[in-house]
This record gives sequence, C-alpha cells and structure tokens, in this order.
Amino acid sequence: MSRVRIRRAATLASASALTLGMLSAGLAVSAGAASTPGVTAHTVTIGATVPLSGIAAGYAEVSAATAAVFDYVNAHGGVNGRRIIYLRKDDCYNINALGCTAGVGNTPTLTQTQTLVTQDHVFAEVGSLGTAAQDSVIGYLNQNKVPDLFVSSGSSDWNRAQYPLLFGYQTSYQAEGKILARWILGHKKGAVVGVIGQGDDFGANGLAGLLAGGLSIASKDQLTYSPLDGVTGNFSDITQALTTLKGDNATVVVLDSIPPLTSYIMAAANKMSYSPQWVVSSVGSDPSSVNNPLLANAITLDPYPAANNRTNPWNIWLRKIITKDKNSRAWFPNFYSGAFKGQLDGNMVYGASEGVAFVEALHSLGKNVTRAGIVKAMMTTHFATPSLTPLSYSRTNHQGLQGGAIARIVPNSDPTQPPHFAALLGNAEYTTGDYSNSPIIVSKQKITPIPGYLK
Repeated sequence: MSRVRIRRAATLASASALTLGMLSAGLAVSAGAASTPGVTAHTVTIGATVPLSGIAAGYAEVSAATAAVFDYVNAHGGVNGRRIIYLRKDDCYNINALGCTAGVGNTPTLTQTQTLVTQDHVFAEVGSLGTAAQDSVIGYLNQNKVPDLFVSSGSSDWNRAQYPLLFGYQTSYQAEGKILARWILGHKKGAVVGVIGQGDDFGANGLAGLLAGGLSIASKDQLTYSPLDGVTGNFSDITQALTTLKGDNATVVVLDSIPPLTSYIMAAANKMSYSPQWVVSSVGSDPSSVNNPLLANAITLDPYPAANNRTNPWNIWLRKIITKDKNSRAWFPNFYSGAFKGQLDGNMVYGASEGVAFVEALHSLGKNVTRAGIVKAMMTTHFATPSLTPLSYSRTNHQGLQGGAIARIVPNSDPTQPPHFAALLGNAEYTTGDYSNSPIIVSKQKITPIPGYLK
C-alpha cells in the first residue's frame, strides 16, 4: 500500500509558518499539529510491528482489518479532518528465521520499531502483535515517550505502572484461563486435565489462569512446546507431551498455542488415536487460521459475536468495509476463494475492533492531537466496539477487554473439511480479573451500537 509522507523537517517548518500566520491573524492554534511527532494539520501517522511473514503470518489479517477501518474512515473525511496513515512493519513474530522475509537482523521487532520511531516519526504504535515481540520494545517505546496502544496480546505485561503509555487490548491469558476453568469444572467435573502451552509468557499466563480458576492439574501434565517448533520443524517436545497426557488418561487438554501449532498438535494426537476434549485459547482457535477438521467441537473463549452472524450490525458494517477496500483481495485472500470464501473470521473482527477503538479515542481529542491527550483519552473514552465485554481502561488498569463468551467450534457438514465458525454457547458473557480472588461475573451478552460518525 503506497503512502505519501511529508518529510518531518518540511512539516515542522510549514507548521511553524502556519502558526505565525494564525497568531498574527488572532486565531486559535492547534498545538498538536505543530509540536507532536506524526501529527500534521491533515494527517496522523501511526504504525505497528506485526508478523506479515514467518510462522505467525496468519495473523496478518488482524492488522489488515485495522488498516481497512482506517481506509474507510479516511474515505469519509478522516477523524476531525485528519487522515490516518498506518504503517505496518513486518517483524516475523520476533523470530527471524526460516520463512521470515523481513530481513532485519536478529531482533526484528526492535529494528522495525526503531524505524517507526526515528524515521517515520509515528505518533503512536497501534495494534502491534505478540507477547515476546512487544516485551522486547516496551522499554524503548517508553523511553522515547511513544504511546503503545491496543497491543495484540493477552499478556499481563501491558498492565504495569512503570509503563504509563502502554495499553493492552485483548482479554488477559490469565482471565481467559479462569473462565475456561469454570467451563471445565462445570462440564467435565473429575476429569484428568492436561495443558500444552507455548513455552513463554503466553503459556505461563494461561496455565496460571487455569490454576487460579480452581483446576487441579498435576505438575507432570503441565507441558510446553518451544515457540520455534513451527520454524525448525522439530516437534519432539509436542510428541512427548501428547504421549505423557495420553498415558495419564487426560480426557481434557487445554492448548495455549498459535494456530499452526494448534493444528499440528491435534493432527499428532489423532495419529496416536488420542482424542481428548480440546479446550483452546482464543489465540489459537480461529477456524480459518487452524484450517483443520480436527478442530471441530473444541471449546474456546470468544470476546466477539459469532463471525458468521450476518444480522449483527458490526459484522454487516465490517463486511462492507472489507469488500470496498482497494486492498481487500490482497489482504484477505481467504474471503475471496477457497473453503472460507465470503466469510468473516476472528482475525478480521479482532483487528477491526482495534481500529474502531483507536478512531474513537482519536475522535475524542478534537483538533488538538497530542500524545498526552491520547493517553488521557484511553482512560476516559467510553469505547463502543464489536466486543461482547466492555473495553475500558483506568489509571490502574491498562489490560483491555475483561472476558468473553464460551464458544464451541461447529463441525463442518462435510467432516473432512475444516469448521467455519465458533458458536456461542448460551447468552452469557463472563468477566473477571487476573487473580484467584477476582470473581467471575456473569451477565447477558450485549451489542454496543455503532457510533454515528462511523456509519
């Protein structure tokens, strides 16, 4: 996607000349356009580091859907007269190995982040993806006073007081684990439960949530796989984990895995004639990303209405945005051909939700766009997004969404083909905090109206 960018020096010079002219005329001045990086009188430049290649390239749809929201908003006049320029930098999930096309050294996320800050002079990062990836740069962004908004990860790392410019987006892995534990205790009482988690904060946080939710899981059944497995092709840790769980008669297995590894784990278990009840983190359960018939009937957490719901107003709006975007066929190939033709998926809804949230925060600033202003807006805006649970922040909570609904992956009518969507079980949504003493609150699912300026 081509973007026309004005050189920073020229922008500041023009802004200074404009300021002098306006002062001499006795008019009010927008301080944001004159002094804030990435902000001009007509544009706001933001960026993100995301996996566009490599093991996690399936998540490229997330930032693409965010970009599609911005394209739509720009085509309708922008936000308070400013267009949003969104720069997506490929960081290969911070794993610069086979399959990565970023070509940016051994620390791709840091290198790409530095480019966004020192060369592109972004106003903020919005929707950067990955726990390990963002952990590697949050100190750098904080030092350079760059807001890091709506991080696409459920790590609790985004909710730390020493990083006041940092805000997560999705339900924390710990809160998600607690809610999934509730379902397991209610529907599989007495079952032997095992866990296979990604060997980093993703897996560790998810396990902590399951335990905080009251599950008893033997330490020998708390197993991990290497984040590099999908790159190196060495899956011996997964094979050993499945052998252990099968031998221990674990009838429920929770996966904290990214989609390619979800698919591999299920296929490997099937070869062993091992078929537990799969309970899969929302990170690794999107049917189009997993693309495996074995995902059918898995239980997951879904913060959004079912993607196949064609009466949901947000889904209707998103379909319109995607089909009208000039980059649509390149960004969302599965939407135009193959088994998932014409269908929204969880990545699209997720990314669009982040885009909507940023537009709302930016809209609340009016003409005066500053970094301090956007940080304050994050904590004061009443967000309206496609999510089932509220998106709200405060001085002491920068996590993001607080829960979701329990969903089941619906089998395809042809059992040899992958499932297409997850169906929400009932009309309840569950919200909670990370800790064992944070209660799980059950309420009725709600659809937040679309703000008028987005229609």
